[in-house]
Amino acid sequence: MSNADRPRPLWPFLVALGVAVLVLSIVAGLLIRPYLGFPVSGPDGGDGVGDSYFPTAGGGGYDARDYRIDLSYDESTRGLAGSTTMTAVATRDLASLHLDLDLAVTRAEIDGRKVAFVQTGRDVHVRGTRLLAAGEQFTVRIEYAGQPGAISKGDVLMKEREVVIANEPFAAPYWFPSNDHPSDPATMELTMRVPADLQALSSGSLISRDIADEPDFDTWHWRSDEPMATYLNFLAIGPYDIEEGRAGGRSALYAVSRQLPDRRRERAMTALRTTPQLVAELEEIWGPYPFTEIGGVVPSTSFDWGALENQPRPVYHAGALLADSQRLIVHEYAHMWFGNNVTLAEWNDIVMNESYASYSEWLVAERVGQGSADDVMQRFYDRLPDSTWETPIDDPGPDAMFDNVYTRGPMALHALRNLMGDEAFFTLSREWANEPGSRSLEDWQDRARRHSSVDLEHYFDVWFSATEKPEKTPENGF
Repeated sequence: MSNADRPRPLWPFLVALGVAVLVLSIVAGLLIRPYLGFPVSGPDGGDGVGDSYFPTAGGGGYDARDYRIDLSYDESTRGLAGSTTMTAVATRDLASLHLDLDLAVTRAEIDGRKVAFVQTGRDVHVRGTRLLAAGEQFTVRIEYAGQPGAISKGDVLMKEREVVIANEPFAAPYWFPSNDHPSDPATMELTMRVPADLQALSSGSLISRDIADEPDFDTWHWRSDEPMATYLNFLAIGPYDIEEGRAGGRSALYAVSRQLPDRRRERAMTALRTTPQLVAELEEIWGPYPFTEIGGVVPSTSFDWGALENQPRPVYHAGALLADSQRLIVHEYAHMWFGNNVTLAEWNDIVMNESYASYSEWLVAERVGQGSADDVMQRFYDRLPDSTWETPIDDPGPDAMFDNVYTRGPMALHALRNLMGDEAFFTLSREWANEPGSRSLEDWQDRARRHSSVDLEHYFDVWFSATEKPEKTPENGF
């Protein structure tokens, strides 16, 4: 047998075939990768916006513009199931982003395309199939289900047939995914399917109540076209008496739980009806009311706080409302200017919300002949315990953020009013309250300096940063 007759080896052919298959596989993978939901590599927005108190709250790299929440409530399990679609704009190039949600995620989409996700505790890490360019608008849709009360019994309030989700600083993660930080307010819409003998209450305007499609279920449709921080959106499901109408030129909706005793229910509804005149008093002080609706919700559930400034209708503890309705309604509605229209840049700025809301109690009481702000200032100064002064209110820390801002905060504002004079103080405050946006204590201090004819550095130190009681001197605003 000659050399020419020898069989040719197969290995070169097999190698060539293998290379060809590999190349084709890579090309095909690149072509179909977006449709299979394979994550693209690139920059991550980061878990959290970088809040100094709650570093992992929210997510970086995007600006939420709108949330559309579509849920169904199962009374037998007290569970929620459905989806939320967030519309957002990338603030930098993004391959992946983060939202906050405690309920279990079952599916994630970006711009209608299924994508990969990893849920670790509250953090939902959504990984896109293509790079989102800075300035690009996109949508993220999250499907999920779970029992809010099984996650946090202290923040999710339940009694008999009622479930109420309202809390500060965190409420949204118990029922919808979001960039959960007050620096990123957005418009919101909710469709909520509940048993027909229950009501579903939330923030914004009541667009419709669909009672025709299903005999045993109603779907409630709420919409807020005025941006709100995520913690200001609430959900209350239960048997409620609802009263709708118009007051002071704007829509009003009041709701009181039918699980309250008859007399308490009647008194609570009567108290809520005083809201329009109290809002009118606040308008005289701070300028035009920043929203289009008013109202209030009174559950039968018990909770540790007196009320929460949910936009545009606060949620009230029944006992606290009946004990002192004027003070409570004034405080919560003052937040519509301070905290809702002007949102916090970080949670360590909480003094800006609570000082003005608490000081509004003093000012309205003064306007209706219930004692002067000077008298309240003196009473607080004389009676507050020494421990009140041990923690600075400009940075009290996450564990003490609500401890002393309700007392020292309004005192600090009254001292500033005494130092600046009424005209400069109220010009500063109205200007601040009527410009929507997310701003910090430092922003307010800079603005105060511009409005003041006196140096305010000593004032800022003794009233906001110091850890001892200010001396009663003219230099300190007495």
